[in-house]
Amino acid sequence: MRINTNIKNKIYSIHAPEVKCIAKGKESKEYEFGNKSSIVYSREGIIIGAMAFSENLYDGDTLLPQLEQVKRLTGKELKEGIVDRGYRGRTMIGATKIIIPKPLSKKASRYQKEKMREKFRARAGIEPIIGHLKSDHRMWRNFLKGDVGDEFNTIMAAAAFNIKKFLNRVKSRLKNFIEFYLFSTFDYLKSIFFLFCIIDVLVGAKN
Repeated sequence: MRINTNIKNKIYSIHAPEVKCIAKGKESKEYEFGNKSSIVYSREGIIIGAMAFSENLYDGDTLLPQLEQVKRLTGKELKEGIVDRGYRGRTMIGATKIIIPKPLSKKASRYQKEKMREKFRARAGIEPIIGHLKSDHRMWRNFLKGDVGDEFNTIMAAAAFNIKKFLNRVKSRLKNFIEFYLFSTFDYLKSIFFLFCIIDVLVGAKN
């Protein structure tokens, strides 16, 4: 059987015709079937933007709607956006500077190189977040129907990630507060007991 690979609008799933074939470019998995989603997270590890796209767009074309969503949600326009090499070809989106990993010139100082390495290491932090969204928050497989279901699933997964992160912080701070309060109370009672022992010894010595 000869297959024409140039045919557009192929149907890969009968029950979910909106599914697209997405090239991953990885040796272990060249292609994935589903929809393309975009995630934006801050340096604090909080997801501030999440979108699902019905079309299999070039990564660079997803930047503008994603940045518009972030501005709408946060009320601020990002100064910098650090992305991977899949977004090459975009350097400025509105007032946002797009930074893509690339070799620096030989004239770059050691400080400039360290700053760029720090930024690229921070960008790599999105990979474990994507892993958690897939494994812990049902983005690995979407059970909701249609393009609307894809959008809803992406937004709810991002919201669940942020809520879980917030609850973990509350749990950690509450634990620290309780431990500090208990230890402080214990130390206070121990000091009082030691003081009474000294008084008892002094009174006994006088008698």
